[in-house]
Amino acid sequence: MALVARSKSRRVRSTDCNNHVGQESVDTTQLTSPTERLTYTIRWLFLSSTTIMFAMFGVLNVRGNTDAIDPLNGGSENLVELPNRILRNTTEQFILHASAVLTLSTFMDENSMRNIPLLVILFIIGRLFYAIGFSSAPMNRAFGFSITFIPTFATYAYCAYRVVSSFLL
Repeated sequence: MALVARSKSRRVRSTDCNNHVGQESVDTTQLTSPTERLTYTIRWLFLSSTTIMFAMFGVLNVRGNTDAIDPLNGGSENLVELPNRILRNTTEQFILHASAVLTLSTFMDENSMRNIPLLVILFIIGRLFYAIGFSSAPMNRAFGFSITFIPTFATYAYCAYRVVSSFLL
C-alpha cells in the first residue's frame, strides 16, 4: 500500500513538473524590458529562418542529383528553377516577417508576447504549404502564401498604425 502511495505521489510530482515546464515555455510575464522582448523574439525568429535552410536544401538536392550541378555549364538550369523560386520567395517573406515581428515586439507588453510564437508557427506552416503546393502546381501555392503573408501584412498594418499614432499623439 505504501509503495502504491509513493508511486502515485511520484507521478503527481512528475506531472506537476511537466505542467510547470510547459507553462514556462509560454510564460512571457518575465519579459518586462524591451531588450528581453527583442531577445525572446530573435530566438523565435531563428526557428522561422530554418525555412530558408530547408529551401536551400531543396536547391542543393536538385543540383546534387542532376546535370544542374554546374550552373556555369548551362543547359540544365531549368531543373532548379522551381526550388530557386521557392528559396527566393521564402527569403523575401522571411525578411518581411522578421521586420514585422521585431517591430511588433517593441510595441507589445509582456503578456502580449505570447503572440510571437503563434506568428512564427504560422510562418513555418505557411512556408511548408507554399513549397508543397508550388511543387505540385503553381496555382497551389496560394494557400501557403496566404498563411505566410496575411499575418505579416496584418502585423505591418498594426505596426504602421502604432508608429504613425506615436508621432501624431
